[in-house]
Amino acid sequence: MAIVNHQHTDSGILQITLNNHAMRNALSIKMFDALGEAIEQANTQTKCVLLKGEGVVFCSGFDMKACAGNLPLLEQYILRLTTLIRTLRRLSAPVVVAAHGAAIAGGCAILTGCDFVIGSQVAKYGYPVHRIGISPAVTIPTLFQKLGEGRARTLILSGEIIDGSDAYAIGLLSHLVETDKQAIVTANELAEALAQKPPIALQATKRWLNELDGSLDDERFDKPAKQSASALGEETEKMLNQLWNK
Repeated sequence: MAIVNHQHTDSGILQITLNNHAMRNALSIKMFDALGEAIEQANTQTKCVLLKGEGVVFCSGFDMKACAGNLPLLEQYILRLTTLIRTLRRLSAPVVVAAHGAAIAGGCAILTGCDFVIGSQVAKYGYPVHRIGISPAVTIPTLFQKLGEGRARTLILSGEIIDGSDAYAIGLLSHLVETDKQAIVTANELAEALAQKPPIALQATKRWLNELDGSLDDERFDKPAKQSASALGEETEKMLNQLWNK
């Protein structure tokens, strides 16, 4: 079974679905590889990219169990995550994500690379990673763009898990619905509506947004990601071992 499915629809939508629900669509090297291969299917005929997840949550973050006793793997995760975020941001077509259930830590970071984020009132979002000795700084460039520096600072330093209503209020979600099922339906409807718009005009708009907000500046992404990776050490290793050896 593929852990990421992808297909182009007749209307020009590239649908990408995380499909490892047994692991709550956790981000592993295999997941990063599969997501990268799926995103590479976007072409000049792609009018919209729709990102979804199978199972009860969109994405639970990194596969942390695999990192216990293996900090170099965690470093790879952080660097792969920043590549994924900037790749989504720099796609010429708009990106819609159905963030149902939960998008936690690395899963929440993925949302910040997308143009439209649809979530539900009952879903959960946030970056509770300080408790295991990890800095979530990798998400700061695009989190600042979505929330503004003040709200981004509060969310990322607190490690608080917030519900969909609060996530919408601070700007993490662009669209809020009542249920997870509605989030997926609404994301599909929005992707179809975007695919009906003149693609050249949409692409030009996104290109200029990226030019003016710093999304094309590699250093803006590289510095916090490399800092997060290099900050891993004894504290992280100790906390990971405690977490998985309870």
